[in-house]
Amino acid sequence: MIARKHSFDSVFLSVIITVFMGGCATQTDKKSTTVGTYPADQCLSCEAIMPRSVPVTYLILHHTAAPLPSALEILRGKDPQHKVGIHYLVSDEVTPRVFKLASEEFSTSHAGRSKWLNIKSMNQASVGIEIVNLDGNTKAYPKNQISKVIDLSLDIIKRHNIPATNVLAHSDIAIGRKVDPGSNFPWKLLAESGVGAWPDDIDVARFKILYTQKIPGNSEIFDMLKTYGYQPENSSASTIKSALEAFQRHFRNSKVNGEADTETVAILAALNFKYRKK
Repeated sequence: MIARKHSFDSVFLSVIITVFMGGCATQTDKKSTTVGTYPADQCLSCEAIMPRSVPVTYLILHHTAAPLPSALEILRGKDPQHKVGIHYLVSDEVTPRVFKLASEEFSTSHAGRSKWLNIKSMNQASVGIEIVNLDGNTKAYPKNQISKVIDLSLDIIKRHNIPATNVLAHSDIAIGRKVDPGSNFPWKLLAESGVGAWPDDIDVARFKILYTQKIPGNSEIFDMLKTYGYQPENSSASTIKSALEAFQRHFRNSKVNGEADTETVAILAALNFKYRKK
């Protein structure tokens, strides 16, 4: 999610896009480029980039929390007081487009303060995709837009050999700070398409039976979350609630309340059983 918003009238959309395409024209004779096997509108004008110190092993998905014109302006990273950037942006137009704002050989400032497993800052190890949506917790994602996100994600995953468990939401890696791409983002559909992790129904059912008898306490839930990758600061009730809200936005989006109910804990256990067992 972009941390701040600008107010732009939609009539400026064509102007901004023209500026972007004009900037690309100085770097390439073509209006689009091929990213692996994926065609994307390209512009390398994002200033919030850095050399990579580690290989790409993660894909992070965001929503913009801003309309397309604002998002394109903000994500150029030209504000010295607030440098943000992204590798790709998927528009919410009737026929969605992919804008490439930075080369994957560079890291961009898209994740901010973030943690996952043993990584304390996700920018260096990740490629970021911003998806135009004002609030993915209240606004639906159009099918055509999601199809474009899936196509782009599959291309990135294949080229970098990114594991399913390393396709994450911004909210997964910034517990309590970010809520995007939101509870309306169709993670299950993405997983069924080969993008991201999802538990097996048979395992969820089995763990539901187990946890119907007794729900684990906060200390055990803390350990379960850490095993999968989430990094809550401690096992206090408020911290666990925030971490479970992030987890539910990704894996149990029908009810995001931060409660350690039977279904939520069963899904977490099933994910660890499928992906983290040794």
